[in-house]
Amino acid sequence: MNDILKNWGLSGEKITQIDTIHKSSWNIRDSILKYNPNIAELSQCIKLSNLLSLYKIPLAEYIKTADGNWTTPDGKYCLMKKLNGNHIDFYEHPEMINVLGQELAKLHGAFLKIETEAECKDSNYIEDWHNFIKPGLVNISNDIINFIDEIFFNLYKDLPKQLIHRDVHSQNVLFDNGKLSGWLDFDISCRNVRIFDMAYLLAGLLVGKTNSPVKIKIWNKLYHELLLGYESVNSLSDTEKEALPYMMMAIELLFVTFWNNYGNIEQRDEAIIVVEWLYENYGKNKFAA
Repeated sequence: MNDILKNWGLSGEKITQIDTIHKSSWNIRDSILKYNPNIAELSQCIKLSNLLSLYKIPLAEYIKTADGNWTTPDGKYCLMKKLNGNHIDFYEHPEMINVLGQELAKLHGAFLKIETEAECKDSNYIEDWHNFIKPGLVNISNDIINFIDEIFFNLYKDLPKQLIHRDVHSQNVLFDNGKLSGWLDFDISCRNVRIFDMAYLLAGLLVGKTNSPVKIKIWNKLYHELLLGYESVNSLSDTEKEALPYMMMAIELLFVTFWNNYGNIEQRDEAIIVVEWLYENYGKNKFAA
């Protein structure tokens, strides 16, 4: 690791790994060392962060190497200043989801301003559905598959698209003293439907909670407050609001195929439970109509 750290003149400094899913970041002094083997993703993350910082979006400031570059010569490591704040359990602090909704609307507004300068891929769920997701589904009823084909896609084509974060979850936002202090990880940002970010967050918050009436009551509040916060800054169309729970279903179906392909049966089955709950509570009556 010292060979990596010497790029910033930090050889010999104490370094401790941060407990993340991918074990890919470390504390060092008042900074964070980050690793991503996908050079293009890491480069995109740094570029987007630098562009967004011009519009007062709270995020990590990247530190150049001694040679004046943003990454190590192999393009896989970068260093950023540590942000104040902590991750929040929204079930413990549901009032903070309104704040996140406001900040997400501001982030989307800033994304629109940098879209011509950003070099991000254009993602289309319908193409992904036919090429990757649908062929790989297991243990999903034909009713749910037909619902996506016939109901969701009829709405999807009219949903506003723009540059989005694409990975909004509780571990990618920091809060400090009741305010959002930082957005993290723009590695997989892309052009996609705007409500994807909200749907991704809300669907993730449902995982493991559908069998608890107490948790579902809180989740319903989170759903409502996230939209209230967002619309206090930027309005959503009626089509977006109608399609939001269906977008959640679509995202969890993506995870069904993703986790099944990786052989992670436990997480695959958790995604199936969320899909079925969303269909029963949001889709079934619509489809019957």
